[in-house]
This record gives sequence, structure tokens and C-alpha cells, in this order.
Amino acid sequence: MTGKNRWIFDYRQLLKHDIQLDLLPDDSELFFIEPPWYIKYRTAVLIILLILLSSILTIVLLLEKARRRAIANKILQENEQRYKDLAQAGANVFWELDEQLRYSYISGDVKDLCDLKPEQILGEYPLDLHQNDSRLDIDWELFKHITQERYPFKNFTFSLRDETKGIRIFKINGNPLFDRQNNFLGYRGVKQEITAEQNLYQKIAYQATYDDLTGLLNRREFNEKLRYSLQKAQKYQTESVLCYLDLDRFKIVNDMAGHIVGDRLLSELAQLLKGMVRKEDTLGRLGGDEFGLLLEGCSIIQAEQLCEQLITAIKNYRLKWKTVEFDVGVSIGIVGISNKSTNAAELLSRADLACYQAKNLGRGRVYIVENNHQELNLQQAQMGHIANVSQAIKENRFYLVKQLIKPIVDDCKQRMHYEVLLRLKDRSGNLILPEEFIPVAERYGVITIVDRWVLKATLNSYAQHFATEQALVSINLSGASINDERFTNFAIDLIEKSQVPGDCLCFEITETAAITQLTHAQKFISAMKDLGVKFALDDFGSGLSSFSYLKHLPIDYLKIDGSLVRAIPDEEYDRAVVNSINEVAHLMGIKTIAEFVENDQILEHLGKISIDYAQGYITGEPVAIAS
Repeated sequence: MTGKNRWIFDYRQLLKHDIQLDLLPDDSELFFIEPPWYIKYRTAVLIILLILLSSILTIVLLLEKARRRAIANKILQENEQRYKDLAQAGANVFWELDEQLRYSYISGDVKDLCDLKPEQILGEYPLDLHQNDSRLDIDWELFKHITQERYPFKNFTFSLRDETKGIRIFKINGNPLFDRQNNFLGYRGVKQEITAEQNLYQKIAYQATYDDLTGLLNRREFNEKLRYSLQKAQKYQTESVLCYLDLDRFKIVNDMAGHIVGDRLLSELAQLLKGMVRKEDTLGRLGGDEFGLLLEGCSIIQAEQLCEQLITAIKNYRLKWKTVEFDVGVSIGIVGISNKSTNAAELLSRADLACYQAKNLGRGRVYIVENNHQELNLQQAQMGHIANVSQAIKENRFYLVKQLIKPIVDDCKQRMHYEVLLRLKDRSGNLILPEEFIPVAERYGVITIVDRWVLKATLNSYAQHFATEQALVSINLSGASINDERFTNFAIDLIEKSQVPGDCLCFEITETAAITQLTHAQKFISAMKDLGVKFALDDFGSGLSSFSYLKHLPIDYLKIDGSLVRAIPDEEYDRAVVNSINEVAHLMGIKTIAEFVENDQILEHLGKISIDYAQGYITGEPVAIAS
């Protein structure tokens, strides 16, 4: 109200509160105030905002649903592809038989078995389709027995003669199907080609029995034949003879022409010997340039006559290399096998020592062990050889050489690494190789004396030859020393008193010594590890190695046997074995060293499979360091 008896009303408010105009005082004035736009349209604005928010939320939900569906589809596709890959890797054909043993489903490459398409096979009985196919070699009687008895198929194998691929091997695996009431519904299974696996298995079995280079029986299999022959002699009083053959002057060929030419000589001589013995005789390669010959149903006189013929044949053999013509000889020890013989190991040892006596008497001859007088001569020869090793230590005729173990990938941060090797000279100054005196020293228990000398000489020469580089020096130890607690105490005392840090030393033990004396090896390694000494497992892969032993031996290096390394440029199997050894070693944190690396081609292959170190003539020839 403004002024006297004057009333002013907002018409909008009157309408809002439902006040009738006739109830207003006289002289009242009405006016209309326009509200702000946001008040006027707020309802519409709210509705629009709600619609927008709902739309955005709907879009977000749809996008999320689409994203999840895309992820699910991707996972499904990956799983489908994974299933396909696994199926393709595991089987060539998927098949199902109905309750009448007729094909109800088949997929895959069925052309291996017949020239029909999969749809032409459905409804047919397997025997009706395949039984008259001359290419297939299947035991149909066994097939019928399995299906009639509702047995599962477990590696049911058969072969196929393929005109282009030769003999192919397949296996079938399948299970019978039953409903909940145990009613037979048929079979479901797969067919897989296993030709490659069978070939690999046969190759491994062959290499476990035969020598790769010569094709003759290896030492392990020859020993089995010898044991069997001895059992026959003891049971049936049969007469047989064991001959031990050791080539003369073979080292000259290896040193002058290399291992490749030496291998060729061994291979050719093996075939020469094989052609001169009977089919019932057993010829084997015992190692290096040594062969064993087992003559069944043969007298000593007959054996001597044959051995003289072998000596003449090898004497007349010539090997040409460049402008040089090599000639070699052979010394042979003969031992009779009778029911009085004790065991195969003793027979082989006596034949070996008889062969040594043949060499000692001038080489290229036969030495026979068959009576007490000759046994006495043989014992004297044995003792003379042992005395030679023991006397050599007293006369200081042993000396050490070092050979570099080099990283395949050059790394300036890595310190130098050498292996010390033992050499021996006779009283005339001629070199005697470890292969000649180490086996005898091991056999007659003086090898620990040799090991003590090597360890002491290495520690004494370290300051002059290795200290400047703080080099890591590897020393070979025999199984006898590992097994000798007195040697362990000697080594601990010697290392502690020397000025050489323990982590500058590495003891190398052979795979055979470690495995056959596992408990002693573990104790010895543990004692040396307390001083910081490192360990390498030598000649790994030379036998039927087991990776499981590595878990029980805390070694730092694994030295891959040279017989595998030398063959990797040409042999796919040897490459695969070396690669497997390397991968397992790296998985366990063990560095790998390849032995007998003789050329750049081998080195290149080793680099491709990430071998850590190389040792051989490619890294440098052994160099004398101490006497």
C-alpha cells in the first residue's frame, strides 16, 4: 500500500494464492511483474537436463557393454585359436565312431589314409575302408579286440608306406563313450603322426648303443656284451677271447692334421676291422683310439692269429692328407674268458694292461695273458707304470699349461678365465699325454697325489701368472679326491695359507664323478664354497645326462662336452642337445662353457644359441706356465 487508501497488488501472486478480485479493497491497483527467465523456464530446463543426463548415462552404459563384449569376443577368439593350435599340434585327424563302430564324424587331413573326402567316409566301418590297403601296416585283430571289449585306445600305432615320404608312423588315442545308463554310444579320438618323434627316439636309442663316429658299439654296450659272454662261459663252459686294441701314433695325426682328419682315420679303420671279423664277433669303440673285440667260441691261438692279421692290415693302411701320408699301427692285449673269470670289469682291465704291455714291448704286437708267468709280467708292467707317475712327481717332470676360456660376446668387464692342464715328460724329455697316465693313476689310487701336486703348483704360480689380471683359474679334480676327506682338509689348509683369494679358483669335476659320488660331491662343494671357490661340471652331455642332478649341485659353470660341440655345424640333433643344455643351465643361473671350439663356424653357432664361453684352439693353444 502506498499513500492514503491506495492498494497495489501483484496480479501473479493473487492468482497463485487463488484470491478473487472482488474481495480486494477499493482503489486497489493491479500490476504484473515478469519473473526472471530461469524461474519462468526452470521446469523445462530441469526436464532437458534430466533427458541429457539420461542420454549420457545410456550412452556410457552402451559403450561399456560394447567394450566388455569386444573383450569377451577377443578372449573367445584367442581361446578358439589356442584350441585350434593345440589340436593341430596334437592331432592330424579328429574322429568319432557310433555305436555300430561306423564313422559318425571326421575332420582333418584324411588323405593320409585314403583318397576319399571326409563326407565319403561317414557311415563306413574302418575295416571296410582300410583293411585291404596294402600301404597300411595295422594290427586289425588288436583293433577288433579293443573295440569289441570297449577298451580305450592308448597309443595304438600303425605305419603307412608313403611313395614320397617313405615309412610314416601314426598313433591313435580314443575313449569309448557311454550315456548315464552306461549304454555304449561309440568312440571319440584323434589320430596323430609321430614319424619325427619315432625317428628321434630311434636316433637317441642308437646313440645310447652305438658310437656316432664309427658306427661300432659304444663302451657301455660293449661291456654289456662282455658280461653276457662271461655269464655263458661260467654257465656252459664256453671258450671266448677278449682283445683290447690301442692305435699307435694316432696322436701324430690329430696334432698335425686336426680332429676332423683324425676322425676320418678312426672311421675308416673301424670299417677295416669290421670287415675282418666274423658276424658273431663283437667289435666296439671303447674311447678315443681304443677298440674292444669279443671273439665268441674262439681259442687263444685262433685269436692270436686273427690279431696278427689285424696288425698287418692296419700297418699297411695309409691315410693321405694334403702332401702327407700317415701310417699308424696297433697294439693288442688278449685275455681268455673262461668259467674261472670273475667279472667283466676285471677282464677289461686285464686286457687294457696287456695292451699297455704290448706297447711297452715295442708296439705293433700282441701280448697274451693266459698263465701265471705272464700274469707276473703283467703285474710288473702295471707297477712300473704306477712307479712312473709317482717318480715323475719326485723328479719334477710334471708341469702346467694354461688355456684361455673366452667369453663369446666380448665384455671388458669380465675378468680373465683360464683352465690349467697337466703335462708330463718322460726321462728323455718326450711328452706323455694325460690320456696315457691319468687312467692308470686313477685305477691304482695315486691320482690324489697328482691332484695335490696340481693344486699346490697352481697356487704357487698364481702370483706370477694370474694375479695381475685377478684371473679365475680352473683346476681339474678326480672323483677319488672328491671322495677323500683328507684331500678336502688338505685343500682347505692350502688355500687358507696361500695368498690366493678363494673366488679366484674354480674346481672342475666330471659329470660322472659328481653323479656317481653325489653325496661326497655335495659335501666337498659345500666346504670349498665356504672359501669362495667356484665349481664347474665338466664333460656334461658325454653320457645319458640327467638335468635333475643339477638341482643338487651348486655349480657355477657347465662345460658342454666337446663331442657335441664339434658336431653342431653339421648335426641338427647335436645343436638341439647343446641348446637344451644351455637353456636349462641359464634357467638355473649357471654359465655355460663349450669345449673343443676349433673354428669360427662352431663359434658362430654357439653365439646364436647364447653360449657364454668358448674353450679350444679358437681361443688359443695351451701355454706352459710352471714346472
